[in-house]
Amino acid sequence: MAGAPLSGLCALCASADRDIIQSQSLALLNRDQACGIDFSVCRTCGHIQQWPPVAPDLMAHHYRSFATYEEFGDAPRLRAAPPSRHAARFLKLATEIGLSAGRAYEVGCASGAMLHQFRSRGWQVQGCDPSPSAISQAAAIFGIDADLGDEESALPRQRDLDLILACHVLEHLYDPHAALARFHAALAHGGHLILEVPCATTPERLPPGWFTFEHLHYYQSGVLEGLLSDAGFEVVQTRIDTVSEHYPVMAIAARKFQDKPQDKLQVRRHRDPAAGLHLAHSYAARDKLLWTATSLRLACVQEPVFLYGAGIHTAQLLDHTGIASNVIAIADRDSKKWGQTQA
Repeated sequence: MAGAPLSGLCALCASADRDIIQSQSLALLNRDQACGIDFSVCRTCGHIQQWPPVAPDLMAHHYRSFATYEEFGDAPRLRAAPPSRHAARFLKLATEIGLSAGRAYEVGCASGAMLHQFRSRGWQVQGCDPSPSAISQAAAIFGIDADLGDEESALPRQRDLDLILACHVLEHLYDPHAALARFHAALAHGGHLILEVPCATTPERLPPGWFTFEHLHYYQSGVLEGLLSDAGFEVVQTRIDTVSEHYPVMAIAARKFQDKPQDKLQVRRHRDPAAGLHLAHSYAARDKLLWTATSLRLACVQEPVFLYGAGIHTAQLLDHTGIASNVIAIADRDSKKWGQTQA
């Protein structure tokens, strides 16, 4: 997680002009006070984001304590498993754009499962993650020596990488401009970045609860491609997948084509905000209708309720509906959550 930009300004274009499109009050694990979040769209550039974003210290605590992205299961089985859907998409994209095996570094590598797949295809691999337990798993399960920390602390120590992988990372970072500048600096000339993020596309394809605590940014394809261009990358290929996951995802392969990116304050050119404004308001209206319908259905439940899964999505359910008074227990497979309280 990079340092947060000024909370009163758009993280992409530094405008102060926003529309608040949805507010949430989330009962986070082991916190007495609910966390209030405003999801907004910039009226200048059309980028959708948390504005202001969740405090960095709260987010860092969340990643260290609860959202640790660990693997569950037997180690030999995990090592022998085929690539996950995410890893398969990354491997396919790397092959189709003609990359030869070299030095690959994954930002937000979690327990190293994707790096394990790239290594099996001849790549020298390394990565970083802010979760101590995930880093321990990367070493114990896959024999991968990953750096403990976020890209802000880890990437400046890297140089002349052939490939950087960032799978569902950029939407979590406070300052995308600064993060992409570090990606750029760590790559060799002509090196590549492959990233994937949730894709802000037509509202009908977006699920209820798409605005969520961990995601600071909601990228439209044109906005993200422009951000990469500003950072000194040439977009090689963009793919939007609306089928494989429960929400649309966008994968982009980009090549470092400038030795030094332009100053970010000089490249924040005006972008037409109309598409982002329309998408944001249309989705927020649809999301409200979906949650209203869900709340009405749950209002018919009179019996005690047992929830499976403690965390952000449960917090959203409790915020958007009146089910909390019926809940008698919450279970989760993650032992770090046992004994914690929620709402």
